[in-house]
Amino acid sequence: MNVGSVTASASQGTTTTTATAPTRGLGKDDFLKLLAAQLQNQDPLNPMSNTEFIAQMAQFSALEQMNNLNESFNLVRQELQESMMLQAVSLIGKEVTATVNDQTLQGTVEKVNLTGDGAVLTVNGQQVPLSAVTEVGVATATCPATPTGPVAAPTLP
Repeated sequence: MNVGSVTASASQGTTTTTATAPTRGLGKDDFLKLLAAQLQNQDPLNPMSNTEFIAQMAQFSALEQMNNLNESFNLVRQELQESMMLQAVSLIGKEVTATVNDQTLQGTVEKVNLTGDGAVLTVNGQQVPLSAVTEVGVATATCPATPTGPVAAPTLP
């Protein structure tokens, strides 16, 4: 729930209202402040019932647990992205076979990009998702041709 502040001032029969931009949603700190204010300002002749207080504490506990889960999911997502990037980077210079749009593509991995969808390899100038790679091998290096015929012995000065 976004809450913005609204102020009104009256002067000589006119009313001016100003609203600020909405802030972030209510968090656990806001919930605790509301609960403390409610406890401080309750009617001493008609105090809050135990069941209401317990229900609010249960809501706070649920909010705290959801916050902890969210932090855990963010850590797992970050570690997964790092692992995926390391895996993709290790393929640079390797020969890969990938299936993209029902077509088989073979070539050497030239570079790696990390996008919102995951790691994307550049193979023969084409973008290939890491998940499309079906085979990885060592790139074949071309060696210079060996001379044919007799090789002259080096001369000593």
